[in-house]
Amino acid sequence: MPVPPPGTGQPGLRQFVLLESTFWTRIQNVNPSPGSLRERQKQHTRAEIVRIAFELFGEHGYENVPVETIAAKAGVSRATFFNYFPQKDLLLRDIALARAERLRSVFSEFKAGTQPARVERVLELLLKISRENARISMHSKKLLLETIFGQASRGVLLVAREHAVTVLADALCAVGGSKKTCTLLAETIFAAFLGTMLEWLMRESVAEQWLVDTMHDRLKLVLEAAA
Repeated sequence: MPVPPPGTGQPGLRQFVLLESTFWTRIQNVNPSPGSLRERQKQHTRAEIVRIAFELFGEHGYENVPVETIAAKAGVSRATFFNYFPQKDLLLRDIALARAERLRSVFSEFKAGTQPARVERVLELLLKISRENARISMHSKKLLLETIFGQASRGVLLVAREHAVTVLADALCAVGGSKKTCTLLAETIFAAFLGTMLEWLMRESVAEQWLVDTMHDRLKLVLEAAA
């Protein structure tokens, strides 16, 4: 099924795409290349291709977005696209790296003195990431599952998880509790989060609402039990 013309995609995803565009712009500028202008331009082009692909996959599903559509919207030729990504599925590696960065960035606001680690806020942030992943994997759960396992084997997911656990544990300790207890609680929260996400991805016919409802109930139970 081809991608529909602009403006005819699923209602409700437009705000998601706009919010993510802001995130991708920020990610693009976190570590600007110290190299030549040409190298910086290449870095920008690559990031833009990945950003556009992310938006299109989130709105239409991976299988429904041809390379030609990504290239056209990114303002590059098909040949230029393949210079950066010889195969379409290689885009998923960059997207997975960005999802790991997303996990880190979302929980960075829990640094001491920024935001209190309230139960409602922790739930809100984890459910936000869950919904984003659900949009990306629309019609392509198996693909996202393989991508996650691929990045896990390279240590990318573990690094993101460790960073998020550390940030969340510090925020929990600011409210009260020992470092050991806060770290254990943060690890349990993420175990429930990742376990529920993987369970949903492995159940091909289960809708997004199951993910959101189950994630909410499980995480709320963990947080309230520790309160």
